[in-house]
Amino acid sequence: MSLTIEYLVQRKHIFKNRTLNWVKRKSTFKVGTIGLFSLKNQLFELVYLRKLKKLIRRRHIRAKMKFKRRKFWIFLKPNCLFSGKSVNSRMGAGVGSFVRVAIILQAYKSFVEFKNYSYHWTKKIPNATRFRLPLSFLVLKKNDLFYI
Repeated sequence: MSLTIEYLVQRKHIFKNRTLNWVKRKSTFKVGTIGLFSLKNQLFELVYLRKLKKLIRRRHIRAKMKFKRRKFWIFLKPNCLFSGKSVNSRMGAGVGSFVRVAIILQAYKSFVEFKNYSYHWTKKIPNATRFRLPLSFLVLKKNDLFYI
């Protein structure tokens, strides 16, 4: 089952009220009306970004755009660099070459936002990414923040 506001409210004994209060206080929308919010501070690698874009674009093409212009925004900028040395290198030989780039997601901040998408369509995204991406995130509507 996807992590939505309804699910959190039903399972208050599991998630406690502090989770709901944090979501209510810290979550804000920049552009869209529906967003994906990170539930904790976590590492988001560029490999995950490619998979997420691919999934959204495939579903975006399947949902035929008739009257409303559907748009989505991804607010992710790389801010963490990983470097590595070769195995037999000595101390003081420098930092080493860059291995990969990652993004550190802050808790309860939106990293993807949608406009003119159906809420039921976006609720399926966590289930579709559950086995592909090791992330925990929440789907929220703009109106849900006021009803918590």
